[in-house]
Amino acid sequence: MVHRPIKWDKANEDRGYLVVESGPRPSAGIVPSTTPEHAVPAHDLAGHTVLVTGASGPGIGSGVCDALHAAGARLVINDLVDEHVERTVRRYPGAVGVAGDVSRPDDVARIFEEAIDRAGPLTGLVNNAGVGLIAPMLDATQAEFDRVVDIDFRGVWLMSQAFARSVVAHGRPGAIVNVSSVHADKTIGQYAIYASAKAAVEGLTRACAVEFGSIGVRCNAIAPGYVPINRDLVPPGYPAHDASWIAAHTGSEQVLQRTIEPIDCGWAVRFLLSEQSRCVTGQVITIDAGLTARLYNGEMSARIYADRKRQAALRAEGPDAR
Repeated sequence: MVHRPIKWDKANEDRGYLVVESGPRPSAGIVPSTTPEHAVPAHDLAGHTVLVTGASGPGIGSGVCDALHAAGARLVINDLVDEHVERTVRRYPGAVGVAGDVSRPDDVARIFEEAIDRAGPLTGLVNNAGVGLIAPMLDATQAEFDRVVDIDFRGVWLMSQAFARSVVAHGRPGAIVNVSSVHADKTIGQYAIYASAKAAVEGLTRACAVEFGSIGVRCNAIAPGYVPINRDLVPPGYPAHDASWIAAHTGSEQVLQRTIEPIDCGWAVRFLLSEQSRCVTGQVITIDAGLTARLYNGEMSARIYADRKRQAALRAEGPDAR
């Protein structure tokens, strides 16, 4: 299918309308199917070029890059430090790297300019860059708040806006995947600022899906639970939980008794960028091994079951049982 140039409808700009510049326009903005009836779209990203922010660390970004590269996508690696970007690029033949700060508008403009100049028009964006903060609300500083919100939320907005503008300029459809967190829905003490930023990301995900749908851009998010870092990529001195902590979390907090790996997040992102999710937008996929699905953790559940068993035994013994 030929994707015709698209531009903002200035007369209705405040209502978020976009129109096709020329040629027949599908009724009600519906895009005709590009696959034969009953055909199964290939779960394949060959011919796609995807920009992944915060891609040089040993966490979720590594799994995203592994999954997308395996699916045939050409990667554009972004992170703050040139050396880290170059090191990551070497792991993925055909990839290009562009260092820059996603929270700075000038850097964002340069990132897209260099990426498109070196790799061609982008078809996908993964907003993975982010920072955490563990601090009581009473003690958190304005600087700490600004840093988390600037990178975790403002950066997602700036990058998504730039990507959508790129789609309009090149007349090609695309998809955005934002990396949120289970903290956006349920959190614990001292995570207030981080949880709030991630909740904002999910709100922005839905808003982008609504506004960008008419230009052929889908926008979804993933919300990972606890994902241990890829220890093969950990530099000396990098902070990480030890094996006993990870085992305790997996055994007590998760429904599925297996550790979530970065590649698990990568596979979900791959799906959301592929044709298999062509009618999925404005959604959040939670990847937490059942962490947020149940009311109590494993230890409390065991205590509840034991108490129920005790009460049943007392009832069986009769009203005089103590």
